[in-house]
Amino acid sequence: MPFQYPRSVWRGISIRLRQGESVVSISAETGICQGTLYRWKHQALVDAGIKEGTPSPDASDLVSARKRIRQLEEELAIVKAASALFDQTEVVRPKGKPQSSPGSSPKDSPPAGPASA
Repeated sequence: MPFQYPRSVWRGISIRLRQGESVVSISAETGICQGTLYRWKHQALVDAGIKEGTPSPDASDLVSARKRIRQLEEELAIVKAASALFDQTEVVRPKGKPQSSPGSSPKDSPPAGPASA
């Protein structure tokens, strides 16, 4: 996995690159590979609207979106567990008679109406 620099380093160097400082001088000063700095420069120009391309997402928006997704996935797991729990229990009618399950046949349930003798 490639090394990732802190976002603050990327921001500071991007500002310097947009102001016209050379990649070679920044590379010599920081020890960051020139290829990395050229990519950062290109992305900084895209983010500034100078070049065409896809702007980088705002880190805080991305972090908050991922946090919300994680919360929703946890809630969904709870709902699924509760649903499975309720599916296993027998439904009781208000008068205390158990309701037949949806898969049972009519033979299993008592006949409706008065019994003839």
